[in-house]
Amino acid sequence: MSIIDDFKLDGKVAIVTGAGRGIGQAVAVAYAEGGAKVLVNDLDANVAEETLALVRKAGSDGIIVAGNVMNKSDVENTVRAALDKLGGLDIMANIAGITRDGMLHKMPEETWDFIIDVNLKGTFFCCQAAMAAMRDLAKADGKVKKSRKIINTSSVAGIYGNKGQANYSAAKAGIIGMTKTVAIEGLMSNVQCNCVAPGWIDTRLTQKKDEGANIGIPDQDRQQTLMYMNFMGVRMGAPIDIARVVYFLSTSGSDYLTGMTINVSGGLKT
Repeated sequence: MSIIDDFKLDGKVAIVTGAGRGIGQAVAVAYAEGGAKVLVNDLDANVAEETLALVRKAGSDGIIVAGNVMNKSDVENTVRAALDKLGGLDIMANIAGITRDGMLHKMPEETWDFIIDVNLKGTFFCCQAAMAAMRDLAKADGKVKKSRKIINTSSVAGIYGNKGQANYSAAKAGIIGMTKTVAIEGLMSNVQCNCVAPGWIDTRLTQKKDEGANIGIPDQDRQQTLMYMNFMGVRMGAPIDIARVVYFLSTSGSDYLTGMTINVSGGLKT
């Protein structure tokens, strides 16, 4: 078998959370281009429709399951739909995430809780449901178990911290620790769990924050970061830059890699 075959996803079934926009959408389309069937999961069914159209345009098939990763039953229903409607679960890509920035000394408790619930607890629910399904599938495999993948999304903020993101940094650091444990627990079932830590990626989360908006970055902070990046010769990343690494971690080419967090920031953080 050619080494190129290790990077194909023909016949695989993948779930992508947060697949309606940005990085999640890029990952879903990449999977489709690699030959996988894709379950498109997003809180917003309207944007999920756009992603599903792109999946089909790429020559693959898929379904939409709208749901909130903060809701355990939504996550369990999503995994069940992959098993029942697409015929299995080979890849769980946990991309869904959000920011609500604020300086530590004046951050409301509800802002802290919301970010922890979406990013950390949401990833926990997804890992938990995926691992339960993958363990059962591994038992059904018999002696020779197929390799299956769980990919989590942290951030360079979870490694290095970031001004105004105590909540987000804590959640993303927690995902790194959880990834290591999921990787250990997945060994006997041949489930590899790895993590990507994106840097400054061009999504709605890194756009200028409009007055009264919850998403985005204050213009002064944004301009300072962009000036630093320009000085250092680091470009802003695109969703496809992260999707390429997530795709690799989803293939047989990464079968001997587990429990790792990969910094994907173009040199912004090294």
